Amino acid sequence: MLVLGIAMLVALLLPLVTGGSYQRLLDTRVSWTWMLAAGLGVQLLLEFVSPPRQYWHNVGFGLLVASYALILAFVGRNLLLRGMSIVLIGIACNALVITVNQGMPVKLPPAWRNQSFAQATVKHHPRQPGEQLLFLSDIIVLRHPYDTVMSFGDLILAVGLCDVAFHASRRPRRRHRARRPVASPPVDPYALGVRSGRRPTGVEA
Repeated sequence: MLVLGIAMLVALLLPLVTGGSYQRLLDTRVSWTWMLAAGLGVQLLLEFVSPPRQYWHNVGFGLLVASYALILAFVGRNLLLRGMSIVLIGIACNALVITVNQGMPVKLPPAWRNQSFAQATVKHHPRQPGEQLLFLSDIIVLRHPYDTVMSFGDLILAVGLCDVAFHASRRPRRRHRARRPVASPPVDPYALGVRSGRRPTGVEA
């Protein structure tokens, strides 16, 4: 969540730094925002109000997968926005590794194992032997002052959010269509003869 928060903050500052327009950013048409709100709401609930541990791998995991389905549906509905395809790739990477391992495996430095922020939740748990797709899991360690671990999917997601904000804050480019040559009307030989005072060939008086 820390990585996502930082990425969103950077994305919101991009129009200010790059000379974009916040008005254009706010006017960007986005569909199915309720799906995004519902998906993020479920993930926040699972992260901070975790159900009893005996329900983690059934009710909790089902809610986690459902939250990713809602978020992916939102992103897919808005793929026409430039940069949203990058966001889709990042979220899909995280969703894939979470689905096959029933949660996100986290590579924890030994010094962090007893810290409160490193305790297992429905979404995150310390890496276990035999888990799959670990290269997509949380393996990028950010030490003090962040003290967090992130995945390559998080990085891709952060880049995608910045890309969306950058392009949405700018005036869309107009495509110039090549003008087709106007076809000349057929020539009437009799009319040409009248104008020039000559009698067209083959025309009798």
